[in-house]
Amino acid sequence: MAWFMIDPSNEKEIGAIAHGPVLLARVEGVTVGLRSIMAYSAGLEVAVTVVGSGIHAEAMRRQYTAPAVIDPETGKRSHGQVHGRPMRLRALEDSILQPVPRSDNRGWYNSQDLYQREYLYEVTGLPQTRNLPLIAEWPEEPVTTHLVLPDPSELAAAIIPLP
Repeated sequence: MAWFMIDPSNEKEIGAIAHGPVLLARVEGVTVGLRSIMAYSAGLEVAVTVVGSGIHAEAMRRQYTAPAVIDPETGKRSHGQVHGRPMRLRALEDSILQPVPRSDNRGWYNSQDLYQREYLYEVTGLPQTRNLPLIAEWPEEPVTTHLVLPDPSELAAAIIPLP
């Protein structure tokens, strides 16, 4: 599944793979997985998937299926009330490496017992460190995963430009 590739960070680069798939968190009923980290000269693109089962699937479904409300003055539709705490991904105590949400999508699997959602984050600028400690928060206590990226100069050199 490559839904995130329809909105690349930089249309002049193919990019480089900075990190491959890894589990970020797994607790009963919830799995948070890193699909990939792509590097571009402008920064990193972090693709994450979250799968909830049982009551957690229902909690995720409620969170993203809030009914639209009609503004009585303008007549325009707006999102209804969000239920529950949203999935959050952040870097451990590092203001520069903080992933910023860019988009999310329902993903490819939604049944009575399972719900999967895809998230895409951006980190502005290529990191000048090999260490990227990511913290996944949903719905339980935060779980930290220390990722090791390629050497910064090697990562920058591996970015493939388009003609």
